[in-house]
Amino acid sequence: MSKFKGDHYCKVDAKGRILFPAKLKKLMPQEAGDVFVGKMNTFEKSLILYPENVWNKLVARTLRKLNPYNARHDEFRRDFFRDVLELEFDGSGRILLPRRFLDDLGVEPGKKQEVVLAGQGHLIELMAKPKYQGSQLRDDERRSLAEEVMGDFQWDDED
Repeated sequence: MSKFKGDHYCKVDAKGRILFPAKLKKLMPQEAGDVFVGKMNTFEKSLILYPENVWNKLVARTLRKLNPYNARHDEFRRDFFRDVLELEFDGSGRILLPRRFLDDLGVEPGKKQEVVLAGQGHLIELMAKPKYQGSQLRDDERRSLAEEVMGDFQWDDED
């Protein structure tokens, strides 16, 4: 599985394209080809980029949990697949971000605005630079959350 990491700053051109960092592209799993699946984050104004193979696993796991005869599950499924898009690299290593997603992110093409591609293990989060820089945890929040999430952490021989 991919191990995307690091913060990568990219300018959005007038057509809504970003030049995808070579370091991140190199980490694309072979089985994903050159395809990301993009979906707006449920909790923040960001776009989550999943390699296609990771997206397919997420979809399979999600659909297994849904009951087709439950109205709330039906609403969730509809919303889950809303505004999902495939993003492919062009011949120059760029990806085109549709205008509706740029609008949601608060980014205007052609204004030389930057976005951040933040590697997060098996996915990449794309966010407007000001939003990303303002999303950093305070020291006390970081400590508390680290204790909560990693409190019972143990090294696994497979990691």
